[in-house]
Amino acid sequence: MTLQERFNTFYQTLDTDSLQGLGQIYHPRVTFADPVAVHQGLPSLDAYFRKLLRGCEQCSFVINTQRFDDSEAFVNWTMSFSSPRLNRGETINVDGSSVLSIRDGLVKHQSDYYDMGAMIYEQLPILGPVVRYIRRRMAA
Repeated sequence: MTLQERFNTFYQTLDTDSLQGLGQIYHPRVTFADPVAVHQGLPSLDAYFRKLLRGCEQCSFVINTQRFDDSEAFVNWTMSFSSPRLNRGETINVDGSSVLSIRDGLVKHQSDYYDMGAMIYEQLPILGPVVRYIRRRMAA
């Protein structure tokens, strides 16, 4: 199975069981950066995913477009997740993208880009309406 296939399978079925295969996708000294934090090394990335998944009832990704070669990749995705703490537990969909650097057939660096407002801030009972109002005002 290629790195691209392993990567896609991992994210399409993301749960705590799939974390056992993290070392088949990510380099032991991986750097994983997203709008929340930067994680260094496989143990830190594993802990991050476990914490993220503890707060979710479900989490999956649809891969929209991607380009992989031996040294880099670009992945455009839509994440769907639900959490009892956000949006009254209803599913939230967030579009994003990942830029990957590949070394020795594993992801050495991953930068994820997505809208934190759409993912978190707009889903909160008090802050959500304020963020949506500001977005509308800025777009007018």
